[in-house]
Amino acid sequence: MIKVELLEYLQLQCNCQYLSDLKYSPYWTSRLLAMKNPDQFTVEEWNRTLEYLTDQPVQCQTLREVQNYLSHRSELPKANKDE
Repeated sequence: MIKVELLEYLQLQCNCQYLSDLKYSPYWTSRLLAMKNPDQFTVEEWNRTLEYLTDQPVQCQTLREVQNYLSHRSELPKANKDE
């Protein structure tokens, strides 16, 4: 089995040609929330991915915290998501 990084997985899920396009995709939060097996990635990889996408520090300790972070983020008004 080939191991895919979380960012690469997300890039495919969002149909982004370039990894950097993910930051501008309106779908990345919902795609991450819809993942069937989020535990296939480590919490550290989730943190790195979310930091890359949000340009903000993320320090989740568990996958439950990651899911809560994503749920909260999906509820934010669109204008605040880019801050």
